[in-house]
Amino acid sequence: MNYLQRANEIYKDLVEIRRHIHQHPELGYELPETAKFVKEKLAEYGIEGHDFSKGGVTAVIGKEGGKTILLRADMDALPIIEKSGLDFASKIEGRCHACGHDIHPTILLGAARLLKENEDKLEGQVKFIFQPAEELLTGGGVMVDEGILENPKVDVAMGLHVWPHADRIGIGYNKGVMMSSANNFRIKIKGVGCHGSMPYVGIDPVFIGAKIVTGVPELIAREIKFDESAVVTMGKFVANGAINVIPAEAVIEGTVRTFSNETREYIKKRLPELVSDIAKTYRGEAELEFLSDCPVLINNTELAEEALGYLKEIDKDLFLQEIPRQSGSEDFAYYANKVPAFFFVLQNPVEDESKRRPLHHPEVLFNEEAMPLGVAALAQLATRWLEDNK
Repeated sequence: MNYLQRANEIYKDLVEIRRHIHQHPELGYELPETAKFVKEKLAEYGIEGHDFSKGGVTAVIGKEGGKTILLRADMDALPIIEKSGLDFASKIEGRCHACGHDIHPTILLGAARLLKENEDKLEGQVKFIFQPAEELLTGGGVMVDEGILENPKVDVAMGLHVWPHADRIGIGYNKGVMMSSANNFRIKIKGVGCHGSMPYVGIDPVFIGAKIVTGVPELIAREIKFDESAVVTMGKFVANGAINVIPAEAVIEGTVRTFSNETREYIKKRLPELVSDIAKTYRGEAELEFLSDCPVLINNTELAEEALGYLKEIDKDLFLQEIPRQSGSEDFAYYANKVPAFFFVLQNPVEDESKRRPLHHPEVLFNEEAMPLGVAALAQLATRWLEDNK
């Protein structure tokens, strides 16, 4: 089966699906219209979709008794005001698909359609998961915790992410560490409010917060080996005081990123200790809460080698390139932490270089012409892996 040829034949359908999802973005786990739309499309292809957990949709096709491959797409949007200028821009103010999570389910729907058309050729089962809350970096973990890797038991998992800031259309891959971990956190600092002219009668949470912001990076500098990358960034600091008012509380929010699960666990242990100790030094209290616990996304080396062989069969002129590990995070890592997995990027830059923007930018544009390649890639990977591992 020439999946790329067939994917190009349904290109107009893919564009229609993508633009519908793009115009109706939903956030986090609250994806009722998106999930409904996905199930309707699956039904059109003769596939029964089922609600799964909080906002997810799953479906299974193929031959029972063989192995099972999971194909996953996320479908939640971002709380960003779109400024793309597209005639099919978001219809919901303050929300948009600036990370390609409109294209991901479109591609997976296309792959499901092609695989259903060739179901008799599948030497096992394909499980599709349309996932919520990737932007919260928790959706994948919830799916795993609630049993998405069972019934049928998943043997391997594969997925993709669009890459609009690449140089040309193609596929980017890595055979090991693909993306960093992500432990987002919130620090609540308790002090004692007072008049700004008399700090000695209060306990200043703003001052304590400043010490935390400047002191926490020393954890990376002095306790993490220099050849093990890690970053702690605090991008939000809120204290509702005034010019002459020291508030009673302050809140800091930030994120920890690493390329090693061992380093991640060490920082998870030390960071709350350090924050608490800094606060105590200045007579205050501080408590750190982790908001996400996304592991490092690591591709299985052997599976990656297999997958690359299958991808090369799609088109002799397919542009494939190895890319370095990325400091961004992806909660596909929850699946990859449980079963062998392969995650790759679908490079889809627009032709006009002056209009290229990174992910999460309000003006980001995606080249829809790359979608058939994504469809063909997922369909090819599923078909060939099941064939070689029956």
